Amino acid sequence: MPKLLRAEVVRLHQAMRTTSDPVARRKLAERAMELAQEDEAIADLPPDAEGLNGAIARYRHMLANADNPSKQQVLVHVLQRAEGKLQQLSSQQRTSRPHRLAVA
Repeated sequence: MPKLLRAEVVRLHQAMRTTSDPVARRKLAERAMELAQEDEAIADLPPDAEGLNGAIARYRHMLANADNPSKQQVLVHVLQRAEGKLQQLSSQQRTSRPHRLAVA
């Protein structure tokens, strides 16, 4: 996903260079900035479950206090990625645990 975000940012920058409409340029720049922030936040997600739980709580708090729709959208996407990463870690930990035999 981050590669797709970066590719979209590059595409938006190219579109900004080819348009002469200042309003369109501003909108393209705003969207590129949102995607770049999203990409950076996803790249900075902690690699461990404890860190991810903290990040998820922090992003939920930020989302509850977000005052504009574009910021909310970025936070929702980052939250989804963090929750997905946490779920993936949890399932990996479950499958990597050896089965214990009950000894009577």
